[in-house]
Amino acid sequence: MTLIPLLIMNVILLVITIILAVADRVLVTYGECKITIHQENEKKELIVDGGNTLLSYLSANNIKISSSCGGKASCGYCKIRVLKGGGPILPTEEIFMSREEKLNNMRLACQVKVREDVDIYIPDFIETVMSMVKNKTFKTNRRWRVTIE
Repeated sequence: MTLIPLLIMNVILLVITIILAVADRVLVTYGECKITIHQENEKKELIVDGGNTLLSYLSANNIKISSSCGGKASCGYCKIRVLKGGGPILPTEEIFMSREEKLNNMRLACQVKVREDVDIYIPDFIETVMSMVKNKTFKTNRRWRVTIE
């Protein structure tokens, strides 16, 4: 008897969630965006349809970046420096960033939505690890996915 109102409320929330997801895909378009990537001594440019995360665009274009959580903002390993664009840092990113990293525009690639042209720098893997150790944000219980080529 008391389960029926709970079931009805869950169905209503599910319908609202589906409507919002569809509306986001249909109504919100960011158009073509350019991602300029600086990595080591190379510079690459990608032209993408905006709306997705940097991590997904980088992965789709075979640009290697560490991410053991698969883009769920739970590991903090996909750190990049945003040189232009990207918007403000999100609360989900702040726990993985030191004060110095915040001042240097470090962000998590899995949390940066591409809504405009973005210019980024991808630090070396060792540079990322050293920074995490220095700032005491390195957690040994997190999994690392390392690819050696």
